[in-house]
Amino acid sequence: TSSSAGPNQKRRNAAKTPKPLTEEEIADGPPSGRVPICPSCKIGILKPDGVYFGESLDKRILKRAIMQSLNSKVVMMVGTRGEVDPAAKLPIIAKRENDAKIIEVNIGSTRLSKHADIVLRGAAGEILPKLWKLVMEHPRRAEFQKQRERSVKLVKKVVWKKK
Repeated sequence: TSSSAGPNQKRRNAAKTPKPLTEEEIADGPPSGRVPICPSCKIGILKPDGVYFGESLDKRILKRAIMQSLNSKVVMMVGTRGEVDPAAKLPIIAKRENDAKIIEVNIGSTRLSKHADIVLRGAAGEILPKLWKLVMEHPRRAEFQKQRERSVKLVKKVVWKKK
């Protein structure tokens, strides 16, 4: 099988590495069945920035996600079944360590539904715009925004003094 080698990785199976897209294919988008190749390294396969089955998570990104969970007041789970760890554990960490509220937006019940403080059933494409509108129209929105800005300034000040 071919590998998706990056610029610093060795090609394991050059014979099966897909050919780069032609100029026409680049302009029109790859035809069905053709895998786009990285225009920089000419080796790696272009794919969405996600983690697929069998791939490991970037340790820096995972560490950052855990730190954000530890500091979160609210975690929104949108359109996920919550079945893949460690990502599925992040809302639980936030709730356990920081008493964060969990909001679940999904068309059906999930493994994490029992932990959610608010459950909004339906398609994310329908629910999120309605939720955004409610937030933007909240009578105390300006007050909350000022509180958040003061909090951010305070955190920056404290972090700056530590250095």
